[in-house]
Amino acid sequence: MSPSSLPDHIQRPHIRRIHPIPGNDPQGRPIVQLRDPFMLTMDRILAIPMPAMQAVQRFDGNHDLEQVAEAVKRPVSDIQVLAQNMDNAGLLWGPTCERLEDELKQKLATDGHFPMRHSRTLGENADAARTKLRQWMHDTEDPEIEGTIHGLIVPRLDFNALWPVYAGAYHTVRNQNVDHIILLGCNQSGLGGGVVLTRYGFKSPLGISPPDTPVIDAFVDKLGDSILHDQLDHITEHGPEMQIPWIQECIGQQTPITAALIPDPLLPPDDDEQGSVSHEAFAQAAREIIADTEGETLVLAAVDLSSVGPQAGEPRPVDDQRRFDVERHDREMLGQFSSGDSTAFIEEARRTRNPTRWSGLGPMSMALDIIQPSEIELIDYRQMMLDEKGMAMITDASLTLA
Repeated sequence: MSPSSLPDHIQRPHIRRIHPIPGNDPQGRPIVQLRDPFMLTMDRILAIPMPAMQAVQRFDGNHDLEQVAEAVKRPVSDIQVLAQNMDNAGLLWGPTCERLEDELKQKLATDGHFPMRHSRTLGENADAARTKLRQWMHDTEDPEIEGTIHGLIVPRLDFNALWPVYAGAYHTVRNQNVDHIILLGCNQSGLGGGVVLTRYGFKSPLGISPPDTPVIDAFVDKLGDSILHDQLDHITEHGPEMQIPWIQECIGQQTPITAALIPDPLLPPDDDEQGSVSHEAFAQAAREIIADTEGETLVLAAVDLSSVGPQAGEPRPVDDQRRFDVERHDREMLGQFSSGDSTAFIEEARRTRNPTRWSGLGPMSMALDIIQPSEIELIDYRQMMLDEKGMAMITDASLTLA
């Protein structure tokens, strides 16, 4: 088939947002896996040879196949096959990804909850997951923080590496009455320009946590339907799902969830996003809804702190000196957060240009603005190396807001 006879979205391919993951094929040759954060084709991830990324980077909707082929010095037939394979995987803007998106929306509407993905590392069944959670809680000292906890800052990464941080946080609310949970996550890979709410619940090995429909309806009444337009963004973010088994075990199996993804406050607002809900509008609505809702509401912010090393764009592997410098910066920022002033917290990140790429600024500042805490306490802080060569390190902490 000649390029001119192809559909326009393949003739001029425009790649959707992807996560390129470098690796090697069985023969040891370098490849790149093109991971779709929306998981439109959950059963497969497209892998391409490393040199093909030169062509993929030119799939911007402004260049046709022949222009891309000329730029990368490859036959146009090779570029055509690459574009068609990417389209079949839902990685190009166009009718294929729209069809796959509609199918995913229909499945979510039928199921009423997001699929279980990352939390399945606890075990394939409820008994195995519950046994592991209870052992971790038993092995972690209760910080014994007095008073009513209105909010928690919790991790969003691997259970097996960070379980003491999770367990320390959930110890503080284990014996506390909680009727509603507002669960705040980051929005690093989604399309929404403002705060994004969802009407769906979440699934973990322990079962399904239902959505808090009356509270969600109250948000929509106050802020409009636009807050739900990009609710597929929740598929791209694992932080809220990682809290679900802890909530089910430590708070309540059927405690209803209101989940919202919060944009990075250091990024400029998307002027093209019509009707997007601002940080300030959501925080004010949340305060009013909590005040008008019977029972106790707990606000959880699932975040990471720093992300450093070559995989984060830094020139050198993480060594002991880098770990020391990162911890010093993290603790300075945590100190600023603990002042309770969200404006000063974000301004400090902006002043320093967020040198270690804190990803949780949005949910953390939102938690401050919703709760307006009088007391904040640090429970735990950890650094997690993602490999033995220092290519990547992520830091996490847990804090209580009272």
